[in-house]
Amino acid sequence: MSKWLVKIQGYEYETNIDELKQWVIEGRVLPEDMIFRQGLGWRIAREVPMLREAFEEQRKKPPSQQETSLSPSFHQPYAYQQANQYTLPTLFQRGMGFFLDNLSYSLFAAPGLLLLYLQESAATLEGIAPEEAVTATPYILMTLGTIVNFGLNVYLTSAYGGTVGKRLVGTVVLDRESKAFLSYGKSALREGLRFFLCNAGILKRVCCLLGLASVWLRFDSERRQVYDIILGSNVYEKAS
Repeated sequence: MSKWLVKIQGYEYETNIDELKQWVIEGRVLPEDMIFRQGLGWRIAREVPMLREAFEEQRKKPPSQQETSLSPSFHQPYAYQQANQYTLPTLFQRGMGFFLDNLSYSLFAAPGLLLLYLQESAATLEGIAPEEAVTATPYILMTLGTIVNFGLNVYLTSAYGGTVGKRLVGTVVLDRESKAFLSYGKSALREGLRFFLCNAGILKRVCCLLGLASVWLRFDSERRQVYDIILGSNVYEKAS
């Protein structure tokens, strides 16, 4: 049975879905409390579909039967951010994850790039200038591919803790303090900063230098990239 976490009054408790529903019915878990499960991320309790019936049942109970305080039956606070659960990844994992994330953008843009190549090749064969043969379609396809990949990376980082590249190398992106998955807003900002620093037009040459200079990760105690320092996040190796 999958593990669930519930954050109440600053403390985190580990449980399962059946016990969690019972806590809701008893009034120990309130609609505004935070709930976590792998694949779901942190969500407000009232927004978790599996708890809706439990909240409905709790609301139907007479006031005299509703709990108003925590019961001693609660487990001891679960240290979700315990040090032995998340450790710093190796430099290979960081580098390979970074490479795979960039490669994904190339793959999503591939249809547009291929069409652009075919149109330029056709122009060469016909002996005309490339700009006369190339249409806007390849650029539209490349733009759409980039947008789709950006949105996918944001969703995966917030809901599952990392992009496909991160998950393949066994790493996860978390908030540095709470060790929770990033919110959608924070995930979008992180992906935007990462994409901008690595792909922005006139900054490409500067970014190449930044990439070479990223050897600072070898000496930084937490191996944090610039955007992670700005956002208070970091990449960790997920313990098995």
